[in-house]
Amino acid sequence: MAATATPARTDAQDRADAQVTPPVEITPPPVVFPPTLAGQIDAALAQPFLATAQIGVAAVDLASGESLYGRGEGTALNPASNVKLMTTAAALGLLGPAHRYSTRLYHEKDALKGSEIAGDIYLRGGGDPSLVSEDLYALAGELRARGIRSITGGVVIDATRFDRDELPPGFDQKDELASYRAPSGAAAVNFNTFELRVKPAEQPDGKPFAVIDPPVAGIVLVNEASTRVGHLDRLGVEIELDKRKGTILTLRGHIGVDAGVRAYRYPVSDPSRYAGEALAVAFKHRGIRLGRSKVKIGEVPPASAMVAVHYSAPLSVLIRAVNKHSNNFMAEQILKGLAPAGAPATFKGALQRVRDHLRELGVPAEGLQLGNGSGLYDTNRISAAQFVAMLGAVFSDFRIGSDYVASLAIMGVDGTTRSRLEHSDRRGFVRAKTGTLDGVYCLSGYAGAPGRAPIAFSILFNGVAKADAGNARAAQNRIVEVLARYAAGQPLVVEAPAPPVAEASAPESDGE
Repeated sequence: MAATATPARTDAQDRADAQVTPPVEITPPPVVFPPTLAGQIDAALAQPFLATAQIGVAAVDLASGESLYGRGEGTALNPASNVKLMTTAAALGLLGPAHRYSTRLYHEKDALKGSEIAGDIYLRGGGDPSLVSEDLYALAGELRARGIRSITGGVVIDATRFDRDELPPGFDQKDELASYRAPSGAAAVNFNTFELRVKPAEQPDGKPFAVIDPPVAGIVLVNEASTRVGHLDRLGVEIELDKRKGTILTLRGHIGVDAGVRAYRYPVSDPSRYAGEALAVAFKHRGIRLGRSKVKIGEVPPASAMVAVHYSAPLSVLIRAVNKHSNNFMAEQILKGLAPAGAPATFKGALQRVRDHLRELGVPAEGLQLGNGSGLYDTNRISAAQFVAMLGAVFSDFRIGSDYVASLAIMGVDGTTRSRLEHSDRRGFVRAKTGTLDGVYCLSGYAGAPGRAPIAFSILFNGVAKADAGNARAAQNRIVEVLARYAAGQPLVVEAPAPPVAEASAPESDGE
């Protein structure tokens, strides 16, 4: 079965394409902001584009426990990537900030004969959400440093820490060849994605140079593209799964001779095989010969010896990629790793453990629906009140509170919020997680000031038109800015921001 995809285009390309309609400036009526906190938030929410939207807003001062604002706060809505806040909070609480994931290499007992391993080399995956090719090179380097030069067998991947249900719940709602929709796997490398890089030929009509990275045996590239005059590209790929050859990727279309290098990322179809082939590439580069090229899937024998191990960064570091940059794959990997030990991990078991943990934190259960760990598509329902309850409980837990807050994007500074509040004097005083899908715009986190506990907030918008994406973010920015001013004891009434320019229509976000 074949699937097709067109690589994402850049803003510069779109502006250069005469067929794209330029953004249209939207000038909404002036917004009057009253002097009270509630009045300011009410005014931000009273704009016409929100008239038919579903809204959930809650704000609680963690210094006093006082509820500062509530509107629709008990209504469970689609939180998009705000659900990552629940996933990472549960992971910190259940595993601890210092938790590290391990990836280990084994050989059969007594198989090491001088510079040779007589038999197979086994990789046991521990569900590391951050393992990349460089880490496999380091593992292979450990073998080389021990004097190992050859392995008479081949690579065997033990991915039994997770079950074989690799696609997270809800990911089947859309059949997209998108890197943000990658499968999970106990032995996962490079976020279970591979990269296609395309460079135009030096002259028009020449075949562009195209490579797969890493150059694994199970991904076959068929290059049918051409080079043309100009700087635009019209490239497309078709991906076909072949039981014998693996993944066959056919590149078609054309790229401009002046286009420069293009890079596109796609999900893998067989995570365990991909991990094994990536390890084989690492062995080759380290000068270690394999007797068998084909990767096998199996289990580490009971009588075996560990020969090398790689540990991930602490969980407190990993969750920054999840919450600051909204990495879907890492969120789902971390979620699945929460499943009870003793049996292959399942998403069902992991989600139940998250629900149980949230209950222990005092988060109300009514209406709560957890479908996956990343927030992709339409599987989760959470209310603003539930988010604020969780945010308050985690902040007050000395063991994990500081690590959790540090994992959130700093508005106006980094992550998915780097361009929000960047010109405000409250820049740097709000830490939050964004959530974006078609019609869904969410923002939850903390607004604070030096010398006091912050305000926990959650702002959930569902049913907003795509053309009003900029207006939705501007309204949320206004609310969190006034919360930060309130926390600092500053005057709440400031000059209203200029109306935003409507954003060009774009495909559904990867769960920003």
